[in-house]
Amino acid sequence: QLVIFGLTNQMVVAFKEENTVAFKHLFLKGYMDRMDDTYAVYTQTDVYDQIFFAINQYLQLPNISVGNHAYEKRGAEETALAVCQQFYKRGTICPGNDTFDIDPEIVT
Repeated sequence: QLVIFGLTNQMVVAFKEENTVAFKHLFLKGYMDRMDDTYAVYTQTDVYDQIFFAINQYLQLPNISVGNHAYEKRGAEETALAVCQQFYKRGTICPGNDTFDIDPEIVT
């Protein structure tokens, strides 16, 4: 049972990691695999370009995806793309003494 559990767990981990890489390639504009695996955007224009790229990729998903990535169907309707943002309700940083004052309440 322990061996079966280990093999099943390994398959789940591999599936998650492989899907994460696939999603990065599908939805992050210009993404390339690197050893440090860092990816960042630095300007407002870059952020908007990334968002528009991800939306367009999502709209093209049935045409570009090789795997089992597709829209979820609920009856005759296909699910829409949802973008969620979570942040702390309030927070301040004092660079003079490197202290943070963060309200732990999260706004979605």
